[in-house]
Amino acid sequence: MQIIRLNAGLLTIASLLAIPLSIAESASAQCVQSHTGIQLNIGKTPAEQTHNTQFEKEESCTGNVSSSNSTQVNVGGKNPRQHQEVRHETRRGRSNSSRVNGPTVSVDAVAPVNVQTPKNFPY
Repeated sequence: MQIIRLNAGLLTIASLLAIPLSIAESASAQCVQSHTGIQLNIGKTPAEQTHNTQFEKEESCTGNVSSSNSTQVNVGGKNPRQHQEVRHETRRGRSNSSRVNGPTVSVDAVAPVNVQTPKNFPY
């Protein structure tokens, strides 16, 4: 009797899991724009670290990716300054046969790092 209940329970769970798989439609990614940057300063004084990332995109976009990365390293130097200027422009791309009309995703991640050196360090 317990085996029949266990089998019926497993059958119910399996059928519930199969329902979303049978009605799911394929997904299509929209456009993605991304910039990843690192600004590293090693010295006695902290650097002035700035960045400006501009993302331009059309409203309806499917299947395009624009990605960049940059690394700036400064060792020593007086009055150090680091600046990153980035511009991404993404256009429509291929035809949107999926009828998915989502926004373009833009990601900007820049990590400014200042490492202050000890007094007896040459820089």
